[in-house]
Amino acid sequence: MKVYKFLATTIAVTAVALIYVSQQTALVRLSYDIKYKEKSYSELLDRNKILLYNVRQLESPARLEQALLAKKMKLEIPSKERVILVSAGVERSSNVKTAVGIFGKIRQITASLFTLGPEAQARPVVK
Repeated sequence: MKVYKFLATTIAVTAVALIYVSQQTALVRLSYDIKYKEKSYSELLDRNKILLYNVRQLESPARLEQALLAKKMKLEIPSKERVILVSAGVERSSNVKTAVGIFGKIRQITASLFTLGPEAQARPVVK
C-alpha cells in the first residue's frame, strides 16, 4: 500500500511539475513574441515617419522647382484648344468670354456625350 501511495504521489507531483514547466515556457515564448512585435511596431513607426518626411519633401514646390531646373524642362502655357472649361450650373457673366478653338469645341462635345447628368452639389442646411 505504501508503494502504491508513493507512486501515486510521485505521478501527481510529476504531472503538476510538467504542467507548471509547460506554462512557464509558454509564458517565456509569449514574452519573446511580444518583445519582437513591439520592436517591429517601433521600426514600422520610424519607417512611417521617414516616409512621410520623404513625401513632404518630394511634394514641396522648392524641390519640384529644383528638379525642373536640373532637367532643364521647358514648360509652356497650354493653348486655348487644349483647355476645356467645365461648368456645373454656374452662369457665366456676359463680360467673361471663353475663347475655345475648333478642337476644344470638339473635345467638349465629345465629353458631353459621356456625362450621365448634373453633378451632385452640396447645399447648406437651413433650419
